[in-house]
Amino acid sequence: MKQFFENTRPGGQLLALMLIFVLLFIFANGALVIPFLVSKTLPDMLLMQAVAQLLMFGGTAVVFAWMFYGRPLHYLRMGGCDRLPVKVFVSFIILLLLLPLSDWLTRLNDAMHLPQSMSALETMLREMGERSQAMVEAFLMREGIGALVANLLVLALVPAICEELLFRGALQQLMVRCLGGRHHWAIIITAAVFSLFHFELFAFLPRFMLGIALGYLFHYGGSLWVNATAHFANNAIVVILYYLAQKGLVDIETAESINAPWYLAVAGLAVAAVLFWLTFLRSKSAKTETAE
Repeated sequence: MKQFFENTRPGGQLLALMLIFVLLFIFANGALVIPFLVSKTLPDMLLMQAVAQLLMFGGTAVVFAWMFYGRPLHYLRMGGCDRLPVKVFVSFIILLLLLPLSDWLTRLNDAMHLPQSMSALETMLREMGERSQAMVEAFLMREGIGALVANLLVLALVPAICEELLFRGALQQLMVRCLGGRHHWAIIITAAVFSLFHFELFAFLPRFMLGIALGYLFHYGGSLWVNATAHFANNAIVVILYYLAQKGLVDIETAESINAPWYLAVAGLAVAAVLFWLTFLRSKSAKTETAE
């Protein structure tokens, strides 16, 4: 059995990854049906969401890495790397700089429409997105410091780690192998899958952009904690803004959208690219030249 897994080609591993996810998806949702029927309070629903994330995303990545590579922590790059604190800090700054671009893409994506012949589908998709957003806002608008801490854990930290384990740690590395080492295409495809997994067509572009940024941070960062920290920062900013909004310290419109103009988005992207080059690309090039 061990030899069978070790000799499985990348295409077979991809099918196995999908199968593991489907099985854990069924198990997670089946295990949560009874508690959900018993209690529908927001804290209980928040807890169920955390358990589902841990099982479906984190669980899939760990089981896959264990089956095919035997050392999940090593394969998923959950250890350290050179200059980890610096890379983690810079990744946080990069995500902050990309917020105007993300906000601009959100408004651009929301303004898009499907052809007239698909208007019924568009209405259904938008209603699904609105219901999902309403549920998230119900969590975010709970009062008290305890609610803030719970939201940071369940809506920011758990998704950041679990989604990065599955999409960057497992899927992106597997796509690199499937595509014969073409890591740029692997990053783009993984980012598209990452965005589609959120089932919000009219929020595809900002999540796609986020997925690309996280993919490059993972590929060149050398540790999952680099991109997971950036992902957490992206989620945590939203949680904190909503908390400040329900305290009356910022407008709710600011929490939903900072209305960044296009030139601020371009400037943020340019500075983020320079920081990425200085921290991740230049240091890697210098090491390659030294080794030669």
